[in-house]
Amino acid sequence: MPLESRRGAQAAGGSSGRILFLALAATVTGILESFLPRPMPFIKPGLANVVTVLAVLSGGLYDGLRVNLLRSAAVALATGSLATPSFLLSIAGATASAAAMGFARPLVPGFLSVTGLSVLGSAASMASQLALAAAVIPGLPVAALVPVLAVWAAAAGVLTGILAAVLSRLAGGRFGGSGLVEGFEAG
Repeated sequence: MPLESRRGAQAAGGSSGRILFLALAATVTGILESFLPRPMPFIKPGLANVVTVLAVLSGGLYDGLRVNLLRSAAVALATGSLATPSFLLSIAGATASAAAMGFARPLVPGFLSVTGLSVLGSAASMASQLALAAAVIPGLPVAALVPVLAVWAAAAGVLTGILAAVLSRLAGGRFGGSGLVEGFEAG
């Protein structure tokens, strides 16, 4: 096999292996997070999204989508929530979050920090989940929930972004992007 073909094959295999590793890390984090108490049904810290932020930083939109969708399905299988409304909310949030961060990825590090990217993903996730919940639950008090959920999404996004920036820094900048502040700049 010519050298160029081997390099292409190694890169493709390396990418698949990296996606599986990131999906597994996100899945384990998601399963552990499922044991944490929740103040409301679809409010959680979203710690598994730290891995999604890293996937988007290193591989863009499609890597973020793959990691998030694999994680959502695997966590649902492990926790017994497959084919439930909770799973549908998870898929909606996972897709919206990865898409928002993937499309905004070119803005990091110039216009957005890793934390800003994470807050954007968190807000997109929460908005999509709330919209889906409002569509399937008649009488859901959306106007009353928006302020609380917006604050929660911002706080969870900041926490997730800081953790992703720190992990990117510890990984020697292999995930790309910039950190929260100058001290967390990758590379």
